Order: sequence, then structure tokens, then C-alpha cells
Amino acid sequence: MIKKILILSVVYAFLITGITVTLSQKGDGYLIAVVIVSLIFIFLLVRIVYKENISGVKPKNNKVNYTNSSLQNLNKISTKPFLFGLEKNIISDQEFYFDQEYFYAVNNHQQTAKFNLKDISEISKTSVQINNSRIWQVKINDNGEEIVFKFAHNYTIWNKNFLEFYRKIQQLNPSAIQSKWNIWTM
Repeated sequence: MIKKILILSVVYAFLITGITVTLSQKGDGYLIAVVIVSLIFIFLLVRIVYKENISGVKPKNNKVNYTNSSLQNLNKISTKPFLFGLEKNIISDQEFYFDQEYFYAVNNHQQTAKFNLKDISEISKTSVQINNSRIWQVKINDNGEEIVFKFAHNYTIWNKNFLEFYRKIQQLNPSAIQSKWNIWTM
């Protein structure tokens, strides 16, 4: 990424120098050319940073098998934060639930994918925060294939489901816990 930014900056510097040398600084053509080149530079710079840091953040789990099943007696642990539609590029599309034995991912068609809690290989905080809510990721080893889900927890004063899920995973597989739970850094 740094290499691309440096190359883009050098090209920008040469273009501005060329425009300055060839066009008269007294006319409107000079100012228009500088503004257009600057806007193109900013657009390309933002595009490079976006492609390297934001796109591809959302996990692609194409091999998850969904079935129709009931959601009764399940504890919901996720919520959908709002970031003007950009959250769709960061978090998984599913809603997440758990019970005493299984972790459930529910897609937009109300179909569920069911994973044993013992198959969870990692639960950790990511560096992304949306509306003061940390994005967490759960990695599951499903028949030798790693499945990654990212979501915002729904922990509140009244809803402690995520904390119960965290403690259940800590009890079943302590090595899966990669980030410590803390009320101040949740």
C-alpha cells in the first residue's frame, strides 16, 4: 500500500510541476487544471486506502449450510450497528444466537446454521468500533475449514447474553479466548 501511495504522490508531483511550468499562472486554466488533478489525486488516494483497509474485512463464508429450524429458547448475542450502510462491509450479514451446546448463525431468510460450541477456535475483539460498540469475531473449525463471523455484541445493563456466551466459551475452551472481556473495553 505504501508503495502505491508513493508512486501516486510522485505522479501527482510531476503533474503539478508540469502544469505549473506549462500553463500561465495568471489565467483560470491553471487553477482549473490544478483543482482537477488534485481531486483525481484525492479520489485515487482514498480508493487505495479503502481497498487495502476496508474492503475484504467482511468475512466470506460460502460453505455454511443453512437449514430451517426454530429460534425458540435461544439467546441472542449480536446487534446491527448503524454506520450509514458501511457496516455491511464490516460485519457479517447473520444474526447470532447460542444455547448450552450450540452457536447459531441466522441468515436473512431465517435459516440457521448450527455449530457446536466446542468447535469455536477463537473469540476476539477486532480493532473496529462502530457507535462505541466493539466488533467481535468468532472463528469456528467446521470439519477442518475455518469459518469467521464478525458482529457487534448486544451487551447492555439488562441484556447479559454476550457475557454468558463469552463465559461459556471460556469454560469449554479457554484457549479460544483471545481478548479479555472488560466492561470498559467491550
